[in-house]
Amino acid sequence: MKKLLIIFSVLLASCGGKNDFNVDVSNINADVKLKRFDRDFNVIKPENVYDSLPNLKKKYGEFFDFYVECIAGLTSVESSSFISNYEDFYNYCKLNSIFKETDRVFPADENLSALFENGFKHYKYYFPKDSLPEIYTVFSGFQESVFPTDGIIAFALDKYFGKEFGYEQYGIENYKRRRMTKEMMPVDYFRTLAALKYPKDEKNEDNLLNEMIYKGRLQFFLKSMLPETPDSLLWGYSDYQYRWAETYESNVWTYLIDRKLLFDTNPLLIRNLTGEGPFTNAFGNQSAPGAASFCGFGIVCSFMQKNPNVTLKELMEITNLNSIYARARYNP
Repeated sequence: MKKLLIIFSVLLASCGGKNDFNVDVSNINADVKLKRFDRDFNVIKPENVYDSLPNLKKKYGEFFDFYVECIAGLTSVESSSFISNYEDFYNYCKLNSIFKETDRVFPADENLSALFENGFKHYKYYFPKDSLPEIYTVFSGFQESVFPTDGIIAFALDKYFGKEFGYEQYGIENYKRRRMTKEMMPVDYFRTLAALKYPKDEKNEDNLLNEMIYKGRLQFFLKSMLPETPDSLLWGYSDYQYRWAETYESNVWTYLIDRKLLFDTNPLLIRNLTGEGPFTNAFGNQSAPGAASFCGFGIVCSFMQKNPNVTLKELMEITNLNSIYARARYNP
């Protein structure tokens, strides 16, 4: 695909400037339930693991088994190989300073719940009858960052040490390291929640436009939950990339229209234009990644502006994504 040559244009107003995301949540109680599983786990030495695990299992119930088998990647406690696997995992965490760095970045006396309070208040504002998953903090050995299970979203703290930690030695790309900070945890929480609560309906055709709107709607949900969080953080962009996305939203949209790409079903093309990465291939290495998703966000913003009686809950429950586009009259 040819690179898009873009002439610098006047900075476009962001969706956040058009839609009112500022609501009064001062009287809403934020009951953030957060449990530091990591604090209970990292003191269990391999030599006394069988003496300590019963209490841990009693305290955390089914989550204990989920952690052992699905997050830490160990075999079942009843397995004959468990002790050797546990010893390997423990020593790996110790060797790679996971325990030490967790104590530094996430000390025991820090109120981690405060990171999520604003988002919880906004969620209760928009979804007053709904409950929120509890938050557990764990170690994953530099595997995934977020692990959802029944009523719980677990965060691997070793994936949030900060971009200066030295993640490059584990083969983690720079654009991912930029997002591995403590401040990203609420963003990842609500992004995970939205994806779980509102999965893509199978009735929607897997074309570029539907993917753009689906991801744009997730971003609208994020902005509604965390209106005071910098937009660059909500998108996982650098400041420059966010300015690029704002500046060239119209140009990107023109590119998609001129090449008749909106209803293209090529999975590779869709991923290149809406997925994660260091940039969007079609627009050069100075561009924002997932540039078409930014247009999808604009479509959702336009839809909500032109349909002010639609609530956030109703927006998220719309199954026909193409109907959002039809009623948006999007014109960046």
